[in-house]
Amino acid sequence: MNFNDYIKTCRTTYKMTQEDLVNNLYAFDDLFNGLDIGTLSRWERGSSKPSMERQVLFVKYFKTQSDTIFSCFEDVGASSIEKRLCQTGINNLIGNSKEHIMNFPLASFMVDEISITNIRSAEDIDRVLEMPNTLMKNFTNNSPKFTNQTLKSWALHPSNLFLISEISRQFYGMFFNLRLKPEVFEKVMNFEITILDISEEDFAGFDEMGSNYPLMFFANNEKVASLLFIRYYAHLIANQNNIKEVGSTPLRDSGRKLVEKMKLHHYKDKKDTHNAISAYRSSLEDVLINETVLKMIFQKRDIPVDQN
Repeated sequence: MNFNDYIKTCRTTYKMTQEDLVNNLYAFDDLFNGLDIGTLSRWERGSSKPSMERQVLFVKYFKTQSDTIFSCFEDVGASSIEKRLCQTGINNLIGNSKEHIMNFPLASFMVDEISITNIRSAEDIDRVLEMPNTLMKNFTNNSPKFTNQTLKSWALHPSNLFLISEISRQFYGMFFNLRLKPEVFEKVMNFEITILDISEEDFAGFDEMGSNYPLMFFANNEKVASLLFIRYYAHLIANQNNIKEVGSTPLRDSGRKLVEKMKLHHYKDKKDTHNAISAYRSSLEDVLINETVLKMIFQKRDIPVDQN
């Protein structure tokens, strides 16, 4: 979907004339001062497009019309959304931290040979979890020590997203995310409990509101890292109506930089004799309505930015 299609779709959904939308945007934010029907028409035709700052405000405005961030994706599945996302912006988001992303060559493999699947769909889940288990136990000296059984039970829970990337059955990356009940998420963010205290009863079902907790990310290659993140953002968009917040408690500086690029805001610190832990959290709206994500969704390079 291009941004011009997004504007037309939303205007039709909310039964607005072009004049209605111009007047509403003018009242919504001063950045739309001077906007006229002619400019809006060019945006809808795709002959030009608004600046990224205005695109962000467009999405925020249409969010005020309903509780849905991207109404254009409300009835679209994650796999379909993933196909519509482009890689623009993802590389800037994940950066090139050598603690999370290695530089292993893909050799002669093609992109479509990179398999990214949810672990619970794997027939040989114990083999698939072998490398992630090792990484999670050894990633940092102060990281939580998960038992194999705990990690397996979490991966099998239908609410959690445990992505694994393989090429010819060889491990190339992972992105693990827990879906917590909001009250449990709140306790984790306030250091009242640790992730090791989590039980299966603490996971939110898809028929109730939940909060996402990215647990672990690692990739052997930048291309694999990009594909894992695109899959994760497709998951966020597809489930936007039942995700309240996103939060994490990274232990390393590289992890903190990554969650900050994901628009998670510093919330609280905990210090003890062994280490310092910081909690980061944001509403799903903050995580999704920003320039990086909009470039993934709407980017098309051949449309000039309107300077008016």
